[in-house]
Amino acid sequence: MKIIDYLSDDLVLTGLEPADKNQLCQFMVDHLIDKGRITPERRQILLDKLLEREALSSTGIGGGVAIPHASGENIDDMIVTVGQIPGGIDYQSIDEKPVYLVFMIVGSERVPRVHLQLLATIVRACKNNVFVESLIAAKTPEQAYKIIAEHDNS
Repeated sequence: MKIIDYLSDDLVLTGLEPADKNQLCQFMVDHLIDKGRITPERRQILLDKLLEREALSSTGIGGGVAIPHASGENIDDMIVTVGQIPGGIDYQSIDEKPVYLVFMIVGSERVPRVHLQLLATIVRACKNNVFVESLIAAKTPEQAYKIIAEHDNS
């Protein structure tokens, strides 16, 4: 499984400056709406699901990375969007360090197995410190997407 099978270059955001993880989720969900990937009517439902998941336990996996994820009944395909936060934010991560890189997964409730496989693929990729550091240092969304694509194809 490849991350780029679910991520397009227009869903990579660099230079984000959210105040907290709630605002970060809002930025990323609004970007999905702006790009026509989800409908505006689904915004609050998706935000509620993402924040409910965060309330269970933080999706900050350590190493400067978080992987918020949620599924929706009216979403046809899996979607990944990536956010880079150069200044970092407090995300209540397991290592208690700031998060600089976020892979948000929006899944379809119709394919829960694919959702879990994609989550595992992203976790494995983010265990590669060079990969994570390269993404944090990327200057443009295009550069970040290229780093992900090259990692997927290596």
